[in-house]
Amino acid sequence: MAQDVIKINGFKIRQPDEGELGYGFETTYSADTTRTQKGVLIPTALFTVEALTYSASFVPAYDVKTLLGFVATGKTFTLHYFSPYYGMWRDDKFYVGQGKLSIRRLDTQKEMFENITFQMTGVNPL
Repeated sequence: MAQDVIKINGFKIRQPDEGELGYGFETTYSADTTRTQKGVLIPTALFTVEALTYSASFVPAYDVKTLLGFVATGKTFTLHYFSPYYGMWRDDKFYVGQGKLSIRRLDTQKEMFENITFQMTGVNPL
């Protein structure tokens, strides 16, 4: 079986650098989450979402334009990715709130981005 690939809205995107797709999760707690005077947490968890950090190096301007078209609009998109939490490739809704680019020009008319990085945060709770 062939290795699956990361896709956004069904389109194969430039794959991240090897080892450069970070995985994390974020839990949101209610306002009544407190700590005792001894510092012990008394949590009231509301939900947890997955978060993936995408990073690629030396990306041609056209690939950056394509990626930004998907993620820089503030809208949700469907991400096809491998989820460690679910232990399988799956599709789910994500959004990007902020990203970062480093521009490098190698030759005239051949703009290259030294690095593009952004965090994709899940819309739906685990």
